[in-house]
Amino acid sequence: MIDIDDFLAIQLEAWPMAKENFLKLDKVKTKCISTGDSSWVLAQCNPARIASTGAKVDAATLKARRCFLCADNRPAEQHRIDWNGYEILINPFPIFPRHFTIPAKNHAPQRISGRLEDMARLAAEMPGMVVFYNGPKCGASAPDHMHFQAGDAAFLPMFWQECEIEWVEEGIGVPKSGLPGYPGAIIVAGDNPAEVARRGEEVLALLPEDKESGEPMVNLLCTKRYGEWRLWIIPRKAHRPSFYGDGEGQMLLSPASVDLAGVYITPRLEDYRRIDAETIERTLAELCWTNKEIRQLLSQLPAKEKTVKVGLLSQDYVRVEFVGGYWHGSEIVEGTYNVAAEHLSKPMLFKPTDSSKCYAEVKDVTIGVNFHWQRKENQRFLGEICLMPEDGKITVINILPIEDYLASVISSEMSATSSLELLKAHAVISRSWLLAQIEARENQTHKSHCQGDVTEDKIIRWYGHTDHKLFDVCADDHCQRYQGITRQTTPYAQQAVDETRGEVLRYQGELCDARFSKCCGGVFEEYESCWENDHKPYLVARRDDVDENNYPDLCNEEEARRWILSSPEAFCNTHDAKVLKQVLVGYDQETQDFYRWRVEYTTEELSELIARRSGIDFGTILALEPVERGVSGRLIVLRIVGTKRTMEIGKELEIRRILSESHLYSSAFVVERTESGFCLHGAGWGHGVGLCQIGAAVMADKGYDYRQILSHYYPGSEITLINEK
Repeated sequence: MIDIDDFLAIQLEAWPMAKENFLKLDKVKTKCISTGDSSWVLAQCNPARIASTGAKVDAATLKARRCFLCADNRPAEQHRIDWNGYEILINPFPIFPRHFTIPAKNHAPQRISGRLEDMARLAAEMPGMVVFYNGPKCGASAPDHMHFQAGDAAFLPMFWQECEIEWVEEGIGVPKSGLPGYPGAIIVAGDNPAEVARRGEEVLALLPEDKESGEPMVNLLCTKRYGEWRLWIIPRKAHRPSFYGDGEGQMLLSPASVDLAGVYITPRLEDYRRIDAETIERTLAELCWTNKEIRQLLSQLPAKEKTVKVGLLSQDYVRVEFVGGYWHGSEIVEGTYNVAAEHLSKPMLFKPTDSSKCYAEVKDVTIGVNFHWQRKENQRFLGEICLMPEDGKITVINILPIEDYLASVISSEMSATSSLELLKAHAVISRSWLLAQIEARENQTHKSHCQGDVTEDKIIRWYGHTDHKLFDVCADDHCQRYQGITRQTTPYAQQAVDETRGEVLRYQGELCDARFSKCCGGVFEEYESCWENDHKPYLVARRDDVDENNYPDLCNEEEARRWILSSPEAFCNTHDAKVLKQVLVGYDQETQDFYRWRVEYTTEELSELIARRSGIDFGTILALEPVERGVSGRLIVLRIVGTKRTMEIGKELEIRRILSESHLYSSAFVVERTESGFCLHGAGWGHGVGLCQIGAAVMADKGYDYRQILSHYYPGSEITLINEK
């Protein structure tokens, strides 16, 4: 923090003229003007302000005079505090009890572009102060030299009076019903200066540019109170009111930030006496925008890109390395940050100071949870990082724009060097699935993680994706595989996201729950075979081939056996290494067989495995008997017969979970008894519902475009934009 009080005291002792002007503030005439209801402003007569109020700021005058803000032209008595390319000076012609001018060190025109973050940081460095900016034609008496000013926030009535804010969108609002006697204004709020500056620049970009000054006509005021920054943007229509001047019927009233915030200052006593509510109303009408006009302006704000909250991990101890500065409240954090769950009592949010350059590396993220490729790795993420205490652990959440998330997902689910049409297809379904999950959460229609029917002789369970409480989706295969920028995101992957930006799949106007798996095994499975009994007409049986309707009745046990024990033609029946490399990232390629596979267990191995994975003692396993199959041949219900008990289990993921150390490749299998035990002959990898990634890769390689691929895997669906139905 800057010690402005000591600086002010020392400076006034060294500069008699400035001290005299500060002492004169006690004698300044002040009156209160009621402007309507309980609203009011102040008027002051301050003769010392004639230099500012009456200043000529035309080009010829500025060229002829020496710049009084440049160091070489300032009085020898005027001291300074150096601050990040600026110099903090006391203002020798004060309005506030503590009044400072803060010029840039270099002589450059009064322009706010690129300096909003400086303004917000100054507000944090000077507690209790308001930092303000007068545009070149909005009250600046030195429009040829970039500068801010700062004064006591408590001095300005605008910051005293209750003003309810109508938030147009998160962080941007207007006074709800207007404040009589005050101009129309835009309020930008945020918890770090970088964010406030970014949103402020968005607003300024909407305002018309003054051709002479090269920037919008505005007055700006910025404060930091209770951990929140607020930037007031007051758009202007004119420099001075029509009645400005020193002739008969005219007034020396040249409003700038201080005036518009509720203290109207004139250097002449006769003008001070004449200022009334009508004068204020006329001044605002001539100089400023109305709140109605401002609301119309803000309707042009680009739609704020929707963000997604991704759960990365939940652990007792978390290590994160912040590369580049991250805002935590008003502090910047950089380097390694370690925290134990026992020391985290409330959420901690870290926001990058530069979202294009900063990243956070989260240590020891578990990927492939409960699958055969499970492992830990350090992963890097763009966007915000939130540490949340939950059930005695720390949950790490990454918050980022959906389109950035998608570029990572399609690079994590597959190789980022995949064909463009395959990546585009995956971008559309990943976006559709994600937005469907978020919509379900927002509408409170999401279902619990584990559902089903459990009795003494039956366990029928399925596992949903929308069970998360603190975030929208997790980063692992349970939802969509997401590994931040750990995996390479190539121009192709970014191009796929950009060229399909906003595109989603809909069926009869509703977002598609666009499921996908690695390999369907030749025929797509239906949604209800794997999850709740909710038929989705776009997730139905089809052959993964040119002749989509040519497939046997795989619900029939004999047909299913013939199908699984053979190797029929299908897009996903391929061993083309070039194509497979597009879909199978490094650790996925550890699996060689996926279209048709086999797993063998001895009786003892299978009996021990089922007991351990199910928590049920079946005794010695005697048989695995199919009870119900889905349209792809996947088992929906399997009967396990043991020497101690017999039970039916389902649905497909429960079967896969119980019959493997991690997850069986799929539940499309037939059982062969061997001398030593059991051999499972299987088809496909994953649940088989929706897009088959390997089949889609083959289709793209054969020349199908992404629309044809999506039409094949989601029959009856259509591609629309997010906001269209």
